[in-house]
Amino acid sequence: MKFVIQGLKYDTDKMKKIANVKKWYKTNNPLVKAIYGNREVGTTYDCELWRSEKGNWLLTHTEDYNKKVGHAITEEEAKRIAAACEKKQAVVSSLKRE
Repeated sequence: MKFVIQGLKYDTDKMKKIANVKKWYKTNNPLVKAIYGNREVGTTYDCELWRSEKGNWLLTHTEDYNKKVGHAITEEEAKRIAAACEKKQAVVSSLKRE
């Protein structure tokens, strides 16, 4: 997949896939906000975390079954997302053993 974000080119064919992660995205749809009484509502997506040779980070996921979406993120955000997913995976693994 190829993306141009803030003037930088991201090509996942040339990037290293670091991990499969999950990330929650807030929904900004006015209809959804009206239905849920202005509460914060969103969707958790299965994402792929990528790093370029230059050290740029990209988070990709699929929306609406076939629309590929990419978001440039900082290294700190990438580490935070990966750590959160590892922590959740560790909890699930320990529960499966019991």
